[in-house]
Amino acid sequence: MRSRLVAPVVLAFFITAACGGKEGSSQVEGGSAANGNGTAGGFTLGNGSGSGNGTGSSTGGDGNAFDPNSACATTSADGEPVPVDLYFMVDTTGSMDCPVPDNGPCDMPPPLQPGMESRWTVVSAALKAFIADPANSGLGVGIRFFPVADMGGRMGGGGNNNNATCSVASYLAPTVEISPLPGSAAALTSAINMQSPSGTTPTVPSITAALTHATTWALANPSHRVAVVYATDGYPNGCNGNTIQAAAALAKQGFDSNPSIPTYVLGVGPNLANLEQIAASGSNGKTKAFLVDTTQNAAAQLSTALASIRSNAVLDCTYTIPAPPKGQTFQPGQVNVDYTSSKGVTTSIKQDPQGVACSAGSGWQYSADGKQINLCGAACNAVKADPGGKMQVLFGCATQVGNPPK
Repeated sequence: MRSRLVAPVVLAFFITAACGGKEGSSQVEGGSAANGNGTAGGFTLGNGSGSGNGTGSSTGGDGNAFDPNSACATTSADGEPVPVDLYFMVDTTGSMDCPVPDNGPCDMPPPLQPGMESRWTVVSAALKAFIADPANSGLGVGIRFFPVADMGGRMGGGGNNNNATCSVASYLAPTVEISPLPGSAAALTSAINMQSPSGTTPTVPSITAALTHATTWALANPSHRVAVVYATDGYPNGCNGNTIQAAAALAKQGFDSNPSIPTYVLGVGPNLANLEQIAASGSNGKTKAFLVDTTQNAAAQLSTALASIRSNAVLDCTYTIPAPPKGQTFQPGQVNVDYTSSKGVTTSIKQDPQGVACSAGSGWQYSADGKQINLCGAACNAVKADPGGKMQVLFGCATQVGNPPK
């Protein structure tokens, strides 16, 4: 059985002895060698005492003083890895049949000549390669395509919302439901192979449906990190209210909601700069659109873009706090965070002061429900830059709080 693809940063949780003594032990680590309160790991233990004899330090002063290099862990619990799911909403409109490399405007795609490739052939090949890549084993992937035919069997796209093309309901059901790779690879590849580009671009209905389904999935799978990948080659076309600004507002709403659903934008074709609005809104300004210049090597660019999207989704900065051992309680004011780089250098990360938004912070914060730890600003960037490092959450010492941002 293959494991799910999760953020490669290891999160280890240490239950500590309040930087004091531990009951029935001669080892005193990082705290007073006299009597200890017995509070451990942010979890409440009974009163205890310990002597200064043993393998640990026999001195330490204030039992609440935080020393990241002290060996005050007595037991440990692994943080639960967060499964990552990507839900693809993929453009199969008529312009996807435009040839690549692009040599000019392509409103009406000409017939492809032998040996020529289209936007769709390079996009579909890149998607299938992504699905088949062993590096993505465990990654949850689902897919849906747009547009659909209207009720009369023609490809819709008129300026009204009465046909199937402009209906959100047309895109709510996934073509292939989110499921871990490689188990879902055959169904995903088959679905891609069945597509035939045609029609116009219902951006707002399709992105609404993608965010709705991703949110429904995230609510049903609360331990998962879920994101939308919106792949398109053009601006909105047809349907009332079908604008970049409306799509960007929907992406922002999805990101700001609980659960938060980020939107990654993959643009294929020329003159797609306005898609940056959707990407920025769907990531709180943290991620740009991945725009593929089809006058260049589109296949290589698509491969790089998909790998970047995977990395951005997997290397997130949210970590689940495990449930405390039976009979013990979590103490949120006795938690500290260390980061040890892949080179073995340990840095203490202080909690951001109360009231500081994570986007403006540089340390760590609890999630709104208190069940996760979010790294913010510079701390998050450091983790993303060094996926071989290890995150440690130390329990039992008074939380160290950083200075307010200037």
